[in-house]
Order: sequence, then C-alpha cells, then structure tokens
Amino acid sequence: MSAPPSQANEEARKRRVLARAIRRLPRRSRDVFVLRRFAELSLEQIAEHLGIDQHAVKARLAEALVRLSGAVDGEGRGGSSEGS
Repeated sequence: MSAPPSQANEEARKRRVLARAIRRLPRRSRDVFVLRRFAELSLEQIAEHLGIDQHAVKARLAEALVRLSGAVDGEGRGGSSEGS
C-alpha cells in the first residue's frame, strides 16, 4: 500500500531540501560527501581519488555533515538557509 498523499508530499519536500543543501555545499565538502554517501567509496578510496590524505577526507566529510544538518534543520523549522 502506498503512503497517503500528504506523507508522500512531505517526503518529496525533504528530498528537495536535502538535494538543495548538497548542491550548496562547498565543492571540496560536496565531492567527499557524494563519493562517500552515493558512490559508497571508503575513506581511503576517496583520499586516493582526490589526491588528499585521509585526515582531510574526514575533516571535509565532517564539515559536509554539519552544514547539511544545519540546512535541513533550518528548513524543517520553516527557516531558510539563504544568505548563510
């Protein structure tokens, strides 16, 4: 059975918010996040692919997660991350 329209609309809105937040990440953080989350590369593989050390990968991933969390939380409260 499929979700009610209101729930489906909310899920679609959440996906749009997350996609927009990912696009707004600084490129260095976005690249690491996308390679880890969607390409499912290990930290070692990401480091090798980008030519950086694993500590830099971890730092960039942490930055991405903090920024995404803030952006998604802000949207969830009806706020906007515009101008942040």
